[in-house]
Amino acid sequence: MSHGQKRQCFQFQGESQAQREEKGLMAEWGESTDNNSSSFSSPTLPRKKPAGGIPIHQSPQRAPSPPNVMAAIPISPSDEAPGYQREEEPIQLQHALIAKVGGVVQFLLFKYRMKELTNKAEIVENIIKDDEPHYDRIFNEATVGLKIVFGLDVIEVDPVVHTYSIAIALGITYDGMLTDVQGMPKTGLLIIALGVICMHGDRVHEDVIWRALNRMGVTSVENHYVAGNAKELFTENFVQEGYLQYSLVPDSDPPHHEFLWGPRAQAEARIIDVLEYLVWVNSMT
Repeated sequence: MSHGQKRQCFQFQGESQAQREEKGLMAEWGESTDNNSSSFSSPTLPRKKPAGGIPIHQSPQRAPSPPNVMAAIPISPSDEAPGYQREEEPIQLQHALIAKVGGVVQFLLFKYRMKELTNKAEIVENIIKDDEPHYDRIFNEATVGLKIVFGLDVIEVDPVVHTYSIAIALGITYDGMLTDVQGMPKTGLLIIALGVICMHGDRVHEDVIWRALNRMGVTSVENHYVAGNAKELFTENFVQEGYLQYSLVPDSDPPHHEFLWGPRAQAEARIIDVLEYLVWVNSMT
């Protein structure tokens, strides 16, 4: 990590509000900063990939939903109803809307893989259907989930007909998928790792990264629906792509490795953006 990037990280930490937010993140994603527990609720990702993966050759409205990808992102009350009481909403409606959120996430992932734009009319026709009065609520929750879990941004390119493109967050150019049509985008996991490294200076013991990933339901020994083989993803794929460095610490006893930002991460990502991403995840979960 360059000297300028280190200074930028320290400047972020020196701002009073940002420092308080970053302190909570430190307590959750790495070593505790004090004796108080953090209120941060890290998103839990689905562990198991469904048999056969996501059949993207099917029309998206008939593709089975991934297992509980939105479990960590609750449906929130509509902003259009002043004085709204969540407990007054029928549980059946809550369940229906949660299912629609998952369906929209699946649909947007399909469009991302196909490198296609989509729009409100298409989303309503294929997924939301009779629940169109709740479109804004469903769509907003789906886009939040897509960014938190997969590290993808939904960008409105035409506000008149509500046309959207889906892009990798923070200007990163590699999403962790080995091909265009298989696997799941893994940028969200990479950004978490880059943020944890920054919060510990410019390098971090590998156990700290694994602890942060474990809080998201990702382990280094279990195949994961989003991460796949996490050990391989972080110590080989992200290293080969230049986003991470994974180095044996000289003369360490017992021997251990540490993670650093790789040259591609330094070229594509700004530390302030990575830390703000973590703060945003904190505020949304």
